[in-house]
Amino acid sequence: MVELGNLASKKLLQHLAYAFRRREIILRSDGKVRYFAISPWMSISGLSVAVLSLIWMAYSSFDYINLSSQIASKNQAIWSAQNSYRQLLDQVAEYSKSIDGITKELNETQTQLLGHFYKENNSVKVANDDKATQQTKGPPIRKWEQDKIILGKQFEVIGQELRRMTGKNNALESHIGNLRGNLETIEAEKAEMVAERAAMGDQLWNLNNRLESARIKEEELSKNIRLQGVTLRNLMVEKGQLEGINNDLRSQVARLEASLEEEQLQHKTQLKIISKRALKNIHRLEKVLNRTGLDAEKLAPLPKNMIMGIGGPFIPYHPDMRDMNEREILESGLDVNLDRFEKLRDVVIKLPLASPIKRGYVSSHYGRRKDPFNGRWAMHRGVDFVAKYKSNVYATAPGKVIAVGRQGKYGRTIDIRHEFGLVTRYAHLHRYRVKVGQKVALGQVIGLLGNSGRSTGPHVHYEIRRHKKFMNPRKFLRATRNVQ
Repeated sequence: MVELGNLASKKLLQHLAYAFRRREIILRSDGKVRYFAISPWMSISGLSVAVLSLIWMAYSSFDYINLSSQIASKNQAIWSAQNSYRQLLDQVAEYSKSIDGITKELNETQTQLLGHFYKENNSVKVANDDKATQQTKGPPIRKWEQDKIILGKQFEVIGQELRRMTGKNNALESHIGNLRGNLETIEAEKAEMVAERAAMGDQLWNLNNRLESARIKEEELSKNIRLQGVTLRNLMVEKGQLEGINNDLRSQVARLEASLEEEQLQHKTQLKIISKRALKNIHRLEKVLNRTGLDAEKLAPLPKNMIMGIGGPFIPYHPDMRDMNEREILESGLDVNLDRFEKLRDVVIKLPLASPIKRGYVSSHYGRRKDPFNGRWAMHRGVDFVAKYKSNVYATAPGKVIAVGRQGKYGRTIDIRHEFGLVTRYAHLHRYRVKVGQKVALGQVIGLLGNSGRSTGPHVHYEIRRHKKFMNPRKFLRATRNVQ
C-alpha cells in the first residue's frame, strides 16, 4: 500500500510537472525572432490568480443573490406591513366615521333628552301648580316616572357604549403606535438594505468593469495567441527549411572536418619537417660560430631554463602545457627553434666570414713563419691573399670604417669595426675607396690591392682582432664552408 501511494504521488508530481512545464512564446516581427519564456512558477501564479478571481466572483455573485433575496423578502414584508397599515388606516377611518356618527347621534339624543328634560321640568312645574286642583289624577305622574326610568337606562347603555368605544379607540391608537414604530424600524432596515444594495451595486459595477477589462485583455491575448500561432506555424515551416539547410551544413562540416584533419596531419608533418630543418640550421650555425673560435653562448645566449642538444631544444614542462595538443606543442617547439635560428643567423651575417678578394690564393697563413726578408722565424698575425695587382678588395662583413691611411710597415691600410668587438684590417693597399666614418656593407669595394709598405709583391694582408686580441682569419674563412 505504501508503494502504491508513493507511485501515485510520483505520477501526480509528474503530471503537475508536465502541466506546469517551462513554455516559450515565440514572436516574429520585422524579420526578428524573440523568445519569451514562461517559467513554472509564473504559470502556477497565473493559475492561482485566475482561480482566486473565479472564487471571489462566485462568492460575490452568491452574496449578491442572497442579499437580493433578503432585500426582496424585506420588500415583501414592508409591502405587507404597508398593506396592513393601510387596512388599519381604513379601519381607523371607519371607526372614526362610526365614532363621529355615534357622537352625532349622542349629541342629537342629548339634545333631544335635554329638550325633553326641559319640557318635563316645565311639565313638572305645571303639575306642581295644578297639584291642588288635580290631586285625583294619578296616572300621568306614573308615566313620567316610567319614561325617566327608561331614559336613565338608555343613558347607562349609551355610557357603556361610549366607554367601550373609547377603550377600543385607545386600543386602536396603541396598535397604530406600535405599527408606526414597526414601520419606522422597517423603514430604517429598508434604508440600511438600500444602502447595502447600493454598496453591492457599486461592487458589482466595479466587478463588471474588471470583468470587462479582463474580457478585453482576454480578447487581446486571444488575438496575440492567434498571431503567435500564425508566427509559430511560419517558424515551424522555417524550422523545416533550416533543418534541411542544417543537414546540408552538417554534411559540409563533416567533409570540412575530414579535410581539416587531413590538413592538420599535413600541417603537423610540415611542422616537424620545418622544425627539423630549423634545428639542422641551428646546429650548422652553431658549428660556424664554434669554428671561428667565438663563444656562441655569449654572442647568442639561450633563453632561461633552455638547453640545446640532440633532438632539438629542451623546453621545460609547465602546468599550462597539459591542455596543449600535439600541434600546439609542435608549434611551440618550432617557434623556439626559429627564434634560436634567427638569433644565430643575425649573429653570423654580422661576422667577417667572407674573403677580401674574389679570385686569388693564400700565400701566407696565420701563425709562426719565416720572415720573407731576413728568413728568421716570426709571428704572422694575419693571412696574405695574392691576386691581380689593383684588383678590388672587399669588406668581409658590414661595419664602420674607423681608420684610413698609412700604418707604418702595413703601408696603405683600412680598419673596419664590426659587431661583437671585431675589427678587420686590410693592408698593403694601392688605393682607398672609402673614408673614415663611412658605413660599409658586406662585399662592398673598400680599396684596390697593392704593394705598399713592407711587402715583397702585390697582395692584401688581412687581420681580425676582437677586443685588441688577434684571431686566426682562417678559422672564419673555413667556417663559411658550412654557411648556405
